[in-house]
Amino acid sequence: MNSLAIPLWLDAVAVGFGGLAGALAARRRGFDIVGVLFLAVIGGLGGALLRDLLLQVPVRALTSPWLLPSAVLGGLLVAPLLAVVGPLRFRRDVAFTLLDAMSLAMYSVLGTDRAITVGLPPISCVFVGTVAGVGGALIRDVLINEQPEHFKPGSFYVLAAVPGCVAYFVMRSLELPVLVSAVTSVGVVIAVRMSSWSLNWQTGRRRTTGTSGTS
Repeated sequence: MNSLAIPLWLDAVAVGFGGLAGALAARRRGFDIVGVLFLAVIGGLGGALLRDLLLQVPVRALTSPWLLPSAVLGGLLVAPLLAVVGPLRFRRDVAFTLLDAMSLAMYSVLGTDRAITVGLPPISCVFVGTVAGVGGALIRDVLINEQPEHFKPGSFYVLAAVPGCVAYFVMRSLELPVLVSAVTSVGVVIAVRMSSWSLNWQTGRRRTTGTSGTS
């Protein structure tokens, strides 16, 4: 298979979206500029770091001169984005979920592709892609002392990444054009993630108790 080989510009775009989603999470929790930029870097680079560490390849997030600035730029863009979105909470929730879905989708595909380039078997490629997709958000939640949303009942997140990774691997195995494979797979992840969020598809029901409400 001729792989996408993760072009630097696509990696930078994915990092920027992840940085913007991380910065939005920080703003929603009332963090100052230091906290906003810190979560932007974590959200933008977390998936790339986990991907490259799993594959034991040079950590592109640190060796490239463009990826860290892309994460910081994403963090700096949060203020104008919020100004455009406005004060309504629903519109901000939509913006956050969409940006998070775009970051999830792009890094899932990029992670799968990088795994293909090093010759891993199909199940491992899907695993690496899924970890790369959810990694930034997972580290972000842990650092702000919250239970990772990906492991609690709710709309699809990990389950949105998996079909995109599978779709990309299958299309590249069939030697479909790289751009078609990548765009289609990114679209699959975004469609599943946003559909589950808007239509309230749940991975399970939250159990309630008499004293604490939700768990």
